[in-house]
Amino acid sequence: ILALILTLSNIIAQESQKTLAVLDFEGRGINSLEAATLTDRFTSEIGQTNAMRLVDRTMVEEILKEQGFQQSGCTSGECAVEVGALLGVQFMINGSIGKLGETFTIDVKMTSVESGATEETRNVTYIGKVDGLVTEIELLAWDIMNLEAPEALKEKKRLGAQAFLEASAAQKTRMGSLMRSTLLPGMGQFYS
Repeated sequence: ILALILTLSNIIAQESQKTLAVLDFEGRGINSLEAATLTDRFTSEIGQTNAMRLVDRTMVEEILKEQGFQQSGCTSGECAVEVGALLGVQFMINGSIGKLGETFTIDVKMTSVESGATEETRNVTYIGKVDGLVTEIELLAWDIMNLEAPEALKEKKRLGAQAFLEASAAQKTRMGSLMRSTLLPGMGQFYS
């Protein structure tokens, strides 16, 4: 009986959880593959927040095809509301990623499908290589959901993506050395 009650409470919680879909971000000064990749990363990170139920991107694409929209052609708030109504979600997120010289900007907007009003807007300015936008867009996903980003993600931004990967690799190397030395004296030094 307890298992049944827990299952029912989980179903009720899922039903009461708000729903959300993400449209592809418009690329301005970056190519469409980069914009799509960054949109995918943003969507994945939104899913990691568990703040809302996320509609699968293939469903969004199907609706856009049925309505004669190209993903990149649905950039206005009105289009987002129309697609959101067809999907049956409560919120839609759309945005743009632009480049001016060496500066990138990301502008994201969450719109209520019911009212058509903008619920949340966020923007980020980033100077550096395009691959640094990955961390920025991950942080932005947490921010637009009004949630605190995980410490590991904050650390990744603080160190920079490359330094973060190098620090992670260095930790693994030290641990591997310690484990090998424990099993067979001298093996850790050889491993290092």
